[in-house]
Amino acid sequence: MRHVITGLLVSVFGCTVLHAEILTIPVVGQGWQIKFEGPVLAVESQEYKADGLTYRANAGRFNVSAFVGAPVGKGGESKACRDHFWRQASENPMIQKDSVKQWSTPMCECVEYVTKDASQGEESTQAHINCYFELLGKWVDVHASVISPTNDDRQMLKKLGESLFYCTFSRFKGPGQQFILGSMGRVQIDVLSTWRAGNHCVTQGIGTGEQHTLSLFSITDPNKSWQMTFFNSSVRYKTLNDIQQTAQRFVAAGSVEGEGQMQEIKLKQGVGCHAEYTDTSPADEPAEEGKAKAVSTAFVAPVPDVLVTISIVAEDAKDPDFLAAIQSLGTIEWVAGKAE
Repeated sequence: MRHVITGLLVSVFGCTVLHAEILTIPVVGQGWQIKFEGPVLAVESQEYKADGLTYRANAGRFNVSAFVGAPVGKGGESKACRDHFWRQASENPMIQKDSVKQWSTPMCECVEYVTKDASQGEESTQAHINCYFELLGKWVDVHASVISPTNDDRQMLKKLGESLFYCTFSRFKGPGQQFILGSMGRVQIDVLSTWRAGNHCVTQGIGTGEQHTLSLFSITDPNKSWQMTFFNSSVRYKTLNDIQQTAQRFVAAGSVEGEGQMQEIKLKQGVGCHAEYTDTSPADEPAEEGKAKAVSTAFVAPVPDVLVTISIVAEDAKDPDFLAAIQSLGTIEWVAGKAE
């Protein structure tokens, strides 16, 4: 569990679907990414393998997944990819045969359909779209669905397929990146060019307001990750001791094995600290080759009532990207949102 801190927070929040935006699935190590229009996500995860990845995310009734892997069967083009995967998927007895629609875009082959399940006594309807394509020797299956779909939901799925495209990683522009975090405010941080900003996930908690999670990823190494989660806190953090006490409570909850010495993060505004753990793995997983060997757990309060929990992961504590990410935390600057 590489993002334990985020997981501890997300587990107590519900999900919400907000306005549509361009979502990104980074195919790290392959040099390209998948993009499409969809709702703001609440939670996402991805597992990388030598030949591809498996990606999953959701936001309320909306779910999306992607599989990238080596071609199977004959032919290498997108239609061969569609025919292979759809031949398997179409055997699902819950698919309503008269709902199946196949169509093409310049980027992919799409299949729309509806499933109905009455196994639990009440009929459940789900709208789906699968987008298939071949790129650089990889077959890709992007699947999205909505439970109890409305007409707007069906249009959203169609728009997802129509908007899907893939491209190389864009060039980094400028030293600072700014992120708008809803009504909370906005944050700016200097990010090394080898890191890229991924999706901006939002969850809604009862009485706690919005929680915003920003993911960053290495453009070359799937074993590096970086997540920052922002939320309003009823506890006010004004001193280094305040933030260190909170950090120690989170770490004691089981983020990683071992002990790391808390060090101050010097900010232009606010307080922060981080602890670095080396030659370790997440506490709920056994040590394995290829797993993270260095984890930086950080806590920042750019203003007294905003807490940021941060996890930076790499295989080597001396990795220049890992060190640069930790150093960049000192550049965090915050602009509060306007009161509603």
